[in-house]
Amino acid sequence: MPEILFLIGDAALARNDNHKRLPNAFRGEGWGVIELDHDCVKLSKGTICLGPYKETRFDLIWLMGFGRKTTFFDRMQLLGQLEQTRFVTEVDVFLHLHGKYRWLEHMPETHAGNDVDTLLQVLDQGGTWVAKPTAGSFGRDVHFLAPGIDHRRVLEQLTGGERREYCLLQRYVPEIEQGETRTLVAGGHIIGSYLRKPRDGVANIATGAEAQTTTLNAREKSLVAGIAEDLLARGVGFAAVDIAYPYLMEVNVANPGGLETLETLTGNDLSSAVIRALMAWRCCPPCP
Repeated sequence: MPEILFLIGDAALARNDNHKRLPNAFRGEGWGVIELDHDCVKLSKGTICLGPYKETRFDLIWLMGFGRKTTFFDRMQLLGQLEQTRFVTEVDVFLHLHGKYRWLEHMPETHAGNDVDTLLQVLDQGGTWVAKPTAGSFGRDVHFLAPGIDHRRVLEQLTGGERREYCLLQRYVPEIEQGETRTLVAGGHIIGSYLRKPRDGVANIATGAEAQTTTLNAREKSLVAGIAEDLLARGVGFAAVDIAYPYLMEVNVANPGGLETLETLTGNDLSSAVIRALMAWRCCPPCP
């Protein structure tokens, strides 16, 4: 029987049910499933252990979210020593791809920094901008900055006022008013999509956006498929790609929600489709 280890922390549980849905889906496919906290990672006598287990026990390891911020870098360094093809999403991905800097060629005009005066110079270009944390999620701390208003206080709030945090400025695009489409991809394959109609300009279910069924048209599918192919090449097994065509708005590689929403909208639980796509990618044959 193949086995998978899920590393799960409180941060992973906040906004979706992946921590229940996906382990159960693996069990349904005949896998043994073990669930541990992120902080179970340790080095003992030169061997990296995952709780009481040696990492060689597991056919797959799924990092669900980031775990505690204070232990993040130590855990990533230890997990980075392991064979990365055993991970659903490789360790380096959590270091390099969770922020909003990758695939800028597909995004609206974007700036980032932690100096308020420099950011204010960007706003002086005119037009409406969106300010948000560079690695935030769930639509938290998103601000719409209209022209002709002094936005120093908002930028000081986002940066901490003393260049402690980076802030991202992105030119507002009217396409977002028609909704933002979230597509879940697994093993390089499109699993399903739905439309999020924005509330107060933020297209996030956690902040009250309305979810609707949708189907990607040819142009949207081409954009998403290109991102999915790049994700797979970079070792990302499961992700969400958010677009407001022709723009890519964000890619979530840490613990993307959407399976629960898709089931609510369509009546279909696509968790098994995720599992089978991952098994095909990582060359783990399903159990008879």
